[in-house]
Amino acid sequence: MRRAAIQALRDISARQSDQTTHYLVLDGMRGIAAVTVLAFHVTEYFRLPFKPVHGYLAVDFFFMLSGFVIAHAYDRQLRGGMSFPGFLRLRLIRLYPLAGLGVLFGTAGYLVAATAPGGPGASAVLRAALANALLLPTRSLLGFRPWAFPLDTPLWSLSIELMVNILYALCFRWLTRASLLATCLLGAVLMGATALHYHGLNAGYRWIDLWAAAARVVFPFSVGLLMRRAILPSPAAAPARAAWRTAAHATVPLLLLLLAAPLPLGAWFDIAAVLLAFPALVAAGALATPSRRLDPVWKWLGALSYPLYVLHYPLVAGLADLANHHLHRLAPELALLAALASIGLAWAAGRFYDVPLRRWLNRAGREAVRLPAVVPPGAG
Repeated sequence: MRRAAIQALRDISARQSDQTTHYLVLDGMRGIAAVTVLAFHVTEYFRLPFKPVHGYLAVDFFFMLSGFVIAHAYDRQLRGGMSFPGFLRLRLIRLYPLAGLGVLFGTAGYLVAATAPGGPGASAVLRAALANALLLPTRSLLGFRPWAFPLDTPLWSLSIELMVNILYALCFRWLTRASLLATCLLGAVLMGATALHYHGLNAGYRWIDLWAAAARVVFPFSVGLLMRRAILPSPAAAPARAAWRTAAHATVPLLLLLLAAPLPLGAWFDIAAVLLAFPALVAAGALATPSRRLDPVWKWLGALSYPLYVLHYPLVAGLADLANHHLHRLAPELALLAALASIGLAWAAGRFYDVPLRRWLNRAGREAVRLPAVVPPGAG
């Protein structure tokens, strides 16, 4: 009886630890990935002579983190009887406030552009706003910019991520390790074929290659689910006997080096990054031991990542249009301004808008929400 009681207490402790675990190194990597996406867009739109060539791979990394955090946050709850409407409500509350704000900013920028000669029509802008606000692609502005989500382009990844989240909840009872392994194999084939077809994985955001978004998400999301189910519930649950658990904090700069590779290395580099490097980085980061010096930095980057990813594009695109059409000589200065302003906007929106609004929405719905330590920007 005594042994049974002790084991029961251990089981309760393990469950509580599982529910409150903070994977702060993964937060740091997520923040670095979002900053890399910002740098990728700033250097591209302002036509600067350098850029993180493989910054687009941050999206595939987000998809893998999304699978990891979804399993961490919802596996236990779905096993315990959480309904699909309850799951969907929590995901929309987590994702939509900032996504809606990004569409609002993008709409305002396009309506200003509509007043200029040769600009898009206001009616087309409003049609695009309605579609993108529902996280749906649109053809309304193809003549002006051929993106599926022209008002806030990063929403293409958020849209496909939400669809995969929905499939996860609907098919949860069948998501065994065997079925997930089969899905990973299928996803690896789809991802590899997409990379070879486009000479890399920088695809899925345009209307003509929107199908590639689905091809990119299957493998990383499924691998994320598998890894979370295989990894210890808490980094502190087992003794940190191996020195690599402390050295695992180096995964954050390693991810930055991979995404910021200065040369276009082709499809096989992208395939190797997603198939091999990203799973290794996520697994190592998830098992890292706490660090008093670094954990606050990783926590801040994690809090910044989703607002930065969702909100930076309208600001960067708007200032880049100004620089390219009127202020060519000030392009480097405006690029720096766009980057700093995007970071400041993301921090303010996260702290003063997103977090308070989500808390209010959850109180209004009379359903407690358990926020995971790692959240997708979009990924997920």
